[in-house]
Order: sequence, then C-alpha cells, then structure tokens
Amino acid sequence: MINSLVSIIIPTYNRAHIINETLDSIAAQTYQSWECIMVDDGSTDDTDKIVNKYLEKDIRFQFYSRPENRLKGANACRNFGIENSKGEYIMFLDSDDICETFCLQERVEKVVNDSSADLLIKDTSLFILNEKYTFSINKDPEINTSENYLRMFLRYEIPWPIMGCFYKKSALENCKFDENLNRFQDVSFNIKLLSQAKQLKIVRDFKIDTYYRVDDNKVFNEGFVSNMLNALLVFYQIHVNLIQDKNYAADLRKFSCKIILEFVIPYFSQNKKVSNRIFFWSVNSKLYTINQKRVLLLMMIFLNTRLFEVKKIAMNKFRNRFKRILSQ
Repeated sequence: MINSLVSIIIPTYNRAHIINETLDSIAAQTYQSWECIMVDDGSTDDTDKIVNKYLEKDIRFQFYSRPENRLKGANACRNFGIENSKGEYIMFLDSDDICETFCLQERVEKVVNDSSADLLIKDTSLFILNEKYTFSINKDPEINTSENYLRMFLRYEIPWPIMGCFYKKSALENCKFDENLNRFQDVSFNIKLLSQAKQLKIVRDFKIDTYYRVDDNKVFNEGFVSNMLNALLVFYQIHVNLIQDKNYAADLRKFSCKIILEFVIPYFSQNKKVSNRIFFWSVNSKLYTINQKRVLLLMMIFLNTRLFEVKKIAMNKFRNRFKRILSQ
C-alpha cells in the first residue's frame, strides 16, 4: 500500500473570500497521506477564521504565521513551509488554485512507479469565473530534458506553472525561494533547481489535475509594472553566474528583451526611475551584443526626451527596428 507523505505548501494573504475553495479541493483528495501547511503573510481580513474551521475538522491542515524576522512575501512563506514539512514529496499551491480529487493519488503512483524521479510535471489548466477549462497551459521543448526546460525558463517561455510540479523533497535540499524577489518567483526557483541539478530526472505526465485561477485584479494592480521592473534587477543579481555563461546568455537576453519591449517601453513615463536603471544595467552588462547596446542607449535617449511620442511614420519605423534588433 502506498502511503508516502505529501506536503502541500500554501502561502496566503487576505484570501478569506476564496481560500475555502482551495482547501475543499485538498480535503476531497482520494489519497489520504498528506499534510497541508498554510503560511499566512500578515493577513488583515478573516483568513484565520476561515482556516480555523479546517483545522478543527482535520489535523492534517496546519496554519502558521510568517515569522517576523522573515521578509514579507510568498517566497518567505514557501521557504518556511518547506522547513516545517515532513513529507517525502512537496507540492506548492497558491491560495486560490484548485486540485482535482485524483491529483495526489495519481501523482504519488507515478513517482512511486519510477523511484528515480526527482520531479513530476503534470498539466495545468485555467479556472475562470468558476469554470474549469480543458486545455493545458503547459509548454514543452521538442526533447524533454532538464537542460531544455532550463533554457525555456531562461527565455521566459514558462513550461509549467508551479502547481503542476511534484518535487521529491531531497531534490530541494540546496534550492530555496529567494525572499528578496517579489516577481519571477517561480521562474527563479525553477532556474535554480534546473541549473544546480542538470541531471535532474523529470517525469512528464500530460493529464490535467490542477487549475490556475485567472483574476485580472491580482495581475495588473497598482504598482504591478514597477514591482516587476524592480524585481528584474534583483533577478539579474541572483542569476549573474548564468548571465556570464555564454551557453545561457542568449536565452536570458530573450527574457530581458521581452520585459523591456512589453513593460519598460510602454510604461516608461510611469516608471521612469527604475526603467532607466534597467537601461543602465543593460548597457553595462555582458548580456547584450554591442549592436544591441547601441540600440538600448538610443532607446533610453528617445524615451527620456519623449521622441518616442512623435507619431510620424519615420519614427514608427525606427521604433519597430529597435524592437527587431532587440528581439534577435
């Protein structure tokens, strides 16, 4: 009989209105050997009252508050959850994700049948307005290797959302979430894991068993772009060794270009200070080619002098040329 303990780790903040749906989906699991570790990030609503109802019914639910000596944020909560977990396997959920009832049962069976597996990846779909979608949001390289998945993360072509992962805890011994990072959290974590253990044994299963809740309010809220751009600078510091590695520089350059084109340029006037810091970093880094650095320098000048706001045809052509060179 399979009875490997699974630790489900959930950071939460002001989710009193919705966390019950996530916890109900865990309580309904057909697989019984699990612990659910919730770590609150300083909620000011009634999250604790909602969670206490589950604690009273089932001792497998656990509820902690993030220690005051830890930085605020989901990453610190996840790390604290890992530190307090007892499971052989670890699964991360956000406090609005949904699991199918068979999720844990089939995941455990899959990894037990292949004891060499360090990481199982299942498919995830979307949950929008209480409707479960039937298409997968996962992406895969042509050949499913840890190296190829690493390159996808480096290019910001996210192959899997974190709730689709089923980690062997021993594979995470030297890998923690960076608590200074408030964006690109899952991306950075998986880059660390895949780059530290290039021989990581990944098992892939294409059945949907979790759902990511789509909520525009939690994405483009006030300060989202500014936080993302500041996080990019922190991300550069965390992964400086990969930036300086010629084998991965081209992949990371695509990631950086994507952020510049999609968030720095369109929102420059609202985030001028941090945007200029990104331009300065880029021009002085080893990440870009000489030609791209020239383009970035011109782009910074044009944005600061508001020349990009000129609506003439010539300027539009120039802008498109900038984008083309940066995207190479």
